[in-house]
Amino acid sequence: MAITAGITAGDLPGVPPTLPADINLRQPSNSSYLHPTAFRFYVSRVPAVTYFCQAVNIPSLEIEEIPFTTTMAIHKEIGGNVAYGALTVRVLVDEDMETWRGMHDWIRDISKLDNDLEIIDDDDHRCDLRLLVLTNGMNANVEFTFKQCWPSSLSEINFDSAVTDLENLSFDITFSYNSFSVKKL
Repeated sequence: MAITAGITAGDLPGVPPTLPADINLRQPSNSSYLHPTAFRFYVSRVPAVTYFCQAVNIPSLEIEEIPFTTTMAIHKEIGGNVAYGALTVRVLVDEDMETWRGMHDWIRDISKLDNDLEIIDDDDHRCDLRLLVLTNGMNANVEFTFKQCWPSSLSEINFDSAVTDLENLSFDITFSYNSFSVKKL
């Protein structure tokens, strides 16, 4: 009969009993840090966005909570509905304004700006977007797929002849989408 000495993980309050006692088994398999420049963003409808994309966020994810009151306290339960935060992308403006014009045209296509009698087919005006998170060696590691996306907001571009430090012009795009999935590659 083997005798074990000391306290195991299951003996400690709040520690899951499945936690390995061997410290080597609790170490992460990859201790490299993620860098903020290690990404590629793809918009199939406007491919130039991939090259000129400066920033993109992984949106927040919130689950609804349902409060219920007892005689002693207010408790919370899981509500079940998930709310996704905004997907915002910052893109540099190229000289031909191809990136901005592509987004502008997409928004005009899905609106009834020119013809309010036109029937809009949602499938023609939505597409999936992909965000690839890269390793330190710039290899694809994790893929986010945003489903059924369309641009819901396009920020202004500000020209200013009084600037002293030339900075490249950029604009922000906010996309609406139904959901997103995450896959380890």
